[in-house]
Amino acid sequence: MSRTTTARSAAAVAAVAASALALSACTGSAGEGGSTGEAADTSVLVVGVDSDQAALGYDPLRYGSGQRMFFEGVYDSLFLLDAEGQVVPDLVTNFEYNEDQTELTLDLDTAATFADGSTVTADLVKQNLDFRGDPDLSAYSGFAEGGEQEISEVTVVDEDTVTLAFGAPQPGFEANLVLPAGAIVGPAGVADRGSLDATADGSGPLEVDGEASIKGNSYLLVKKDDHPDAGDYPFESYEFRPILDPQARVNAAISGEVDLAFITSATQQQVESAGIGLVANGGVVQNLLPFDKNGSLAPQWEDPRVWKALSIAIDREAYVNAVHPGDIPTANALPSDSPGYVEEFEDEYAYDPEAAKALLEEAGYGDGFSFDFTISQQSQRDLEAIQPYWAEIGVDVTLKNASSTEEIFAAVQTTPLGGPIALTWTNPPGNVFGVMFGFANFHKAENPAIQAAAGAYGQAAGTGDTDAQEAALIDLNTAIVESGWLIPLFEQLSPWAYNESAVQEPSFPGTDSFPILSTLQPAS
Repeated sequence: MSRTTTARSAAAVAAVAASALALSACTGSAGEGGSTGEAADTSVLVVGVDSDQAALGYDPLRYGSGQRMFFEGVYDSLFLLDAEGQVVPDLVTNFEYNEDQTELTLDLDTAATFADGSTVTADLVKQNLDFRGDPDLSAYSGFAEGGEQEISEVTVVDEDTVTLAFGAPQPGFEANLVLPAGAIVGPAGVADRGSLDATADGSGPLEVDGEASIKGNSYLLVKKDDHPDAGDYPFESYEFRPILDPQARVNAAISGEVDLAFITSATQQQVESAGIGLVANGGVVQNLLPFDKNGSLAPQWEDPRVWKALSIAIDREAYVNAVHPGDIPTANALPSDSPGYVEEFEDEYAYDPEAAKALLEEAGYGDGFSFDFTISQQSQRDLEAIQPYWAEIGVDVTLKNASSTEEIFAAVQTTPLGGPIALTWTNPPGNVFGVMFGFANFHKAENPAIQAAAGAYGQAAGTGDTDAQEAALIDLNTAIVESGWLIPLFEQLSPWAYNESAVQEPSFPGTDSFPILSTLQPAS
């Protein structure tokens, strides 16, 4: 029997009711579903993913959240996400901010042990964080000098205590120290970063089986028998198979080649019809991302009315049905299950080309204007779908395909906006300071309302005040949407297909797209 569920709202349920993907392991038939009465095979869990989990080797600091599930059993982290998506200590046993929140002191668990027998120390944590100026370590980019989460100094207090100093108050900074940025690499890897190209150096309960792994094709993680936390992982080994083509992942699921697979919303119905278990999590919002927010390139870009006109000129429902079927149109910057979600925005920013024209007239651009939009191959279909909506209100957009990755990155300086870009809101200050006030703010625009709301959220998160967190998130969502610093398009579901004879229905840490590896349980 096929079962389709979602960890999101009722609207998400309706959106994915006609969708699914499945992957079935070598342990059973993909179409059988449900329990057979026999104990599930726990020797290996085969996971199909959409990208090479170790394309740049086994240095976790070279990756983003898309590789979190792969690395979380290999490396311990200063903090991690728990099953509810809350930031909780891992290698940290206690943490405390100073009064003005410009310093964060961490007490450490020094029992965590690496392959060479050494253990975590305050000095090792400092050695790790002192790589924050290395441009190859993308997870550290915000910590570097000039970054929005800059760590100005790391001080060893004693063997198991370290203090991080910031140039400005950083409430809730612990949210930036989950995987991958919070991963602690062992002494061998720190001494020779190049060694991580071929060999991981973590203190976690899993290790990479180098002989059984084939780069770009299959990576096998096996349990360390003597690790005290090995029992947290119910399978003896975990095989990650990068299957880049979405249709190929569907085929692998239906054929039983894998037990669990990360699929796309558009391929869900094909999988569901094959009788495979499906679960979908929301929380990832795709947005157009303004680069010029203060009129540096042209005067219209500093006027929020222009950004609102561009937003309400888009028929989100028609666009999403055509380009991203199965996902959920939204005008909210925050996802539908966030306490900061504002239902009224869905009406206020609904498709209304006449109102969009009136806003442009009011802002002094009744005759419209034109601009160039640098796009990539991945964004071309989206922008070609949106382009006619803007033409209807007199805004003529010339789409220019970037000739190189460098040109795409340079677009933040030369073009008014980019995207679509996916934002996951498990760490709101990270999106605000790392994206909107970070790489997407080359022209140094200011928005005190957004900064204040993000700061208030970080402070409330640090004290555990859930009511204050909710109020701050509402303020944050409102400030972002009304200023036009993001133009939300749709909430992207993260569907996973699973063989019900091999693994129980996966759950997700909050709005994250990937399950926590240790929470994946064998079918009963």
